[in-house]
Amino acid sequence: MKLGRLLLKGLSRRPSRPKRGAALPRPKTTRFKPAPPKATSERTKTPKPTQRAQLPVAVQNPRPKKEPAAPQENTLLSARLVRPDEALRSRIEAFLLDQRSEHTRRAYGRDLKRFFRWLAWRNSERGPEPVGRGLLIAYKEQLLSEKLEHTTVDRHLATLRSFFRWLVDDGILDRNPAEAVRFLNPRRLSKTVAFSDDEVRKVLALQDRHTRIGSLHHAMLMVLFYCGLRRSELCALRTGNLSQERGHRILKLLGKGNTERIVVLVPAVWEAIEHYLHITRRSLSEDQPLFGAIRAQGIKLRPMDPSYVFYVVRKYARQAGVTQRVSPHSCRATAISNARDHQVPDRAIQEFAGWASPDMITRYDKRKSAVEKSAAFSIDYGDEPEES
Repeated sequence: MKLGRLLLKGLSRRPSRPKRGAALPRPKTTRFKPAPPKATSERTKTPKPTQRAQLPVAVQNPRPKKEPAAPQENTLLSARLVRPDEALRSRIEAFLLDQRSEHTRRAYGRDLKRFFRWLAWRNSERGPEPVGRGLLIAYKEQLLSEKLEHTTVDRHLATLRSFFRWLVDDGILDRNPAEAVRFLNPRRLSKTVAFSDDEVRKVLALQDRHTRIGSLHHAMLMVLFYCGLRRSELCALRTGNLSQERGHRILKLLGKGNTERIVVLVPAVWEAIEHYLHITRRSLSEDQPLFGAIRAQGIKLRPMDPSYVFYVVRKYARQAGVTQRVSPHSCRATAISNARDHQVPDRAIQEFAGWASPDMITRYDKRKSAVEKSAAFSIDYGDEPEES
């Protein structure tokens, strides 16, 4: 209690005034230490511009733009051709169906099948490869190693060039790899041999025209020798192709390249066809194959097989004593050569044969190189000097 009273007493006591003249005590003051200045960046030191300065383009866009990646070139692997998917198979079928001639369609199909078989063999040896110029050159060397004719090798290359051009148009390839492969371009004499005039007369006299088979063979040979038709054109003839124009019997043909042409039937040819139609009891009013295969039960209404035309030509050539190897193409070459021997203008021969260019005339003139017509027989330097 006493202690509490003393504390209260001390608190209630007023502070005493200092004596007059005594120095006042200094109040305790704390020394103010200014804070160290903060580190200022260069950005704060520079005054902020009121307007944004126009900087050059290179400064405004310091990062260069990335160039777009070049598109990858479409490449075709050989394994895809060996085992084509559904999309590629449909393009191959469309390529073949786009050919206007059935003969060309079959030839292109055989050439592509041979190329694909070679690719399958090469893949088993080396694995899949990009289809490029080097691969096609290797295929050309393979064809040459098989002792094929240079014209045959060029035909295979032409098929591949057309096929890859088709794939380029469809977007499968960016460029045609066969364009840079050189053709052989042979300048050789054709092995097709023409008949002489005497051999033609002997061949046409051998058929027995009183029989159905004999009348058929005679009519076929007359059309080949006098109209110069191709074997495929002969097999495709129908009775609807026979017509008449300005008093002349004619044949309306659809040849290579889907081109139409007209061939006149001279009286001897029309007489052979008319006799054949009469003896086989066929009518021109019904559209049917003109030369059909004859069997014991009669005539089948289907086109003649091309191999049968080979058989007919070679059979009567052998009976006529022709020793050289001939074919239906020999009959066509004979007709063109005979027309040229009779001074028929080249323009008329070109129209007769169904060619787009007159350059083919000299190639099909097989009698120009006959030994009996050689220019050597007409060379004369006068009397030969006597031996001393």
